[in-house]
This record gives sequence, C-alpha cells and structure tokens, in this order.
Amino acid sequence: MAETNEHLDEIKNLATDYAETKIELIKIELIEKIARVVGTIFTLFILFMVLSFVLIALSVLAGALLNHLLNSSYLGYLIVAAVYLLEFILLMNQRKKVVEYLMSHIIKSMYE
Repeated sequence: MAETNEHLDEIKNLATDYAETKIELIKIELIEKIARVVGTIFTLFILFMVLSFVLIALSVLAGALLNHLLNSSYLGYLIVAAVYLLEFILLMNQRKKVVEYLMSHIIKSMYE
C-alpha cells in the first residue's frame, strides 16, 4: 500500500511539474509573439517616418517643378495638394478594406 501511495505521489508530482512547465512554455511563446509584433510595429513605424520625409521632399520638389513649368508661384503646390486630397478621399472611401487588410497582416504576423 505504501508503495502505491509513493507511485501516486510521484505521478502527482510529475503532473504538477508538467503543468508548471507547460504554463512557462506558453508564457515564453506569448512573450516571443508580443516581442515579434512590437518589433514589427517599430520597424514599420521607422520605415513610415523615412518614407514620409522622402514623400514630403518629393512633393515640394514636384510642386516647385510644376511652378516653374507653369510660370506660377503657387499653382504647382496647389496641384500637388489636390492630388493628395484626391488620394485622401479615395482612401477614406476604402478605409474599411484598408483596415481589414492591415489587421489581417497583423494577426497573421502574430501566428508566424
């Protein structure tokens, strides 16, 4: 009988150890996924900032070039602003699809 109790205690201890190890593994996997998502978001943020600066510089350059070609001091900038306004309106009309697309990629990156 004592031997059976020892085996039951050993099985109980092994089951407890297994459960604790499984919980630790889940925690580590969750931390890894969170770190991956945060790293991806940070990288995308940096790329977005660099792209924004390049886009601003190119927009000013395009406006100045159009000003020169049209012999105007403001019409080129107005045309560039109108292009951005049109793009904004198009994106606002499609925002649900854009948000779904972005969310699907974020969720997909969490499961990779």
